[in-house]
Amino acid sequence: MSFALRELSKLLSTDSTVLGVVVSVETSMIKVATAKGAMTVRTLETLIVGDRVLISQGLARKAPVAQQNFPV
Repeated sequence: MSFALRELSKLLSTDSTVLGVVVSVETSMIKVATAKGAMTVRTLETLIVGDRVLISQGLARKAPVAQQNFPV
């Protein structure tokens, strides 16, 4: 029984951050594919399909993306 309660507390905890990819956009709600499955979350940013996002506290924001800069 304690295992089920521990799993439930992990699901309800608000401090976990999940990485995912946007698969669908509808105004302020987006559908995101994550390692644990698809989820629908809110966003305040302008996102397009294929953007990588971080989901924290039920809100999605753009994930930092590594970029290469070459000296000219």
